[in-house]
Amino acid sequence: MKNLFKILSITILIPLIVINFFFGSANLIEGKNFFFPYADTEFSASYTPKKFDNIKNGQTIDEVDKILGKPLYKNIDSLNNSIEYVYTNDGKLMKNKREGDLAWYYSAIQFDNKKKVSKIEKHWVFD
Repeated sequence: MKNLFKILSITILIPLIVINFFFGSANLIEGKNFFFPYADTEFSASYTPKKFDNIKNGQTIDEVDKILGKPLYKNIDSLNNSIEYVYTNDGKLMKNKREGDLAWYYSAIQFDNKKKVSKIEKHWVFD
């Protein structure tokens, strides 16, 4: 009888834990959403991760604008004479007035003093 109880509890308990985890009842603060990884990432109007992968070092600002459109932010570094275009940001959940804080995807491009791509950044941010 004890073995039957253990088997039944395991066969019921394990699926409940798995379902709880995958459907979001488990608190995964700053984790990536399994079904919607970009749930907490704000994109610029024309940005997609697939388009961003087409950017290569040496391309001009005009070429990048043609592929990705306008960035969310432009940061000008007058000391190094460079420009940074930022295409994604944290907070899509907050802007849609939903609770939670998940990891978000950072995408930015840095241009040198000749206005050519010198650095491409893309990574997950867990803040």
